[in-house]
Amino acid sequence: MYITNLSREEFLPEDLATIYRCRWEVELLFRELKTQYRLNEFDTTKKHVVEILLYAAPLSLVVSRELLSLVVEHADDDLVFPPERWAATFRSHAQLILYRLSGYLG
Repeated sequence: MYITNLSREEFLPEDLATIYRCRWEVELLFRELKTQYRLNEFDTTKKHVVEILLYAAPLSLVVSRELLSLVVEHADDDLVFPPERWAATFRSHAQLILYRLSGYLG
């Protein structure tokens, strides 16, 4: 059941479900950015450092998700990798993963 102020004439229940599902995905992305990539914590007041950190967080998220899709593609069908658990693993091993990946890619 969805409670909304959107018009019944303009939105079908299936449309509302899609809208809420997309909205929830955005919420999960921001939660991941804040918890795993520390987007809500800056130890500086220098504008240029904050800007770099603001760019680094979504870039890290993109790299993490791309690596997750590769892992899922090559993993057994019964293995599940929840995105937030993967993000925590990626963040804790990112330096080593990126170092090995850069060596592999040249």
